[in-house]
Amino acid sequence: MFELVSHQIFLIPVAICGLIAAGIGMERFFYLFVRASTSATSFFTEVQRRIVAGDLGAAMQYARSEPHAAVPRALKEVLLDPNREYQKSVETLDIVLLELQTALHTRVAYMATLANIVTLIGLLGTIVGLIQSFSAVSSANPAEKQELLARGISTAMYATAGGISIAIPCLIVHSLLEQKAQRLVDDAEAFGLRLAMLLDARRRGAKSETSVSADAT
Repeated sequence: MFELVSHQIFLIPVAICGLIAAGIGMERFFYLFVRASTSATSFFTEVQRRIVAGDLGAAMQYARSEPHAAVPRALKEVLLDPNREYQKSVETLDIVLLELQTALHTRVAYMATLANIVTLIGLLGTIVGLIQSFSAVSSANPAEKQELLARGISTAMYATAGGISIAIPCLIVHSLLEQKAQRLVDDAEAFGLRLAMLLDARRRGAKSETSVSADAT
């Protein structure tokens, strides 16, 4: 039956996987590099400036200005209750980071899965092509032997090249997306903790002032 197998049988599913990977890659690139990204340092600096000025409302409003970005989402959750203790802010931030981890890594692993699938399809095509070639050498008529041998080698080479040509970009894109997603989570955690410490210091300062005023009275 292998004499009837063409390399197109393997290249078609490889091409379909490539189109799926391209769609997922473009969607994830747009989300991670555009919607979920922001200049974390400058954004935190603006929030900090408003808090130091005593305008928590303006700080919250600014944090809500980018609802899809990772760092603003973390800062917004910490700002929801600026008077809670530091440990409670950290616990709230942990919940937000878990949600961000899920949202930012969604469908990213599909790229590696698709890379493995097209590689295996290419390998299957290689094996089938080699079987065709061996069959041509061992049992085909002399008049057909050269044609069947060429067809078997062609199937093996096309399938291998097709699988590898899709697998390599998939793995590269997967690595880029994975690194970007993790960097966004790390930034959200770092600046969320800095904001929690800032609010805790502000709360302690206000509490000390209240105690001093009460003692003076």
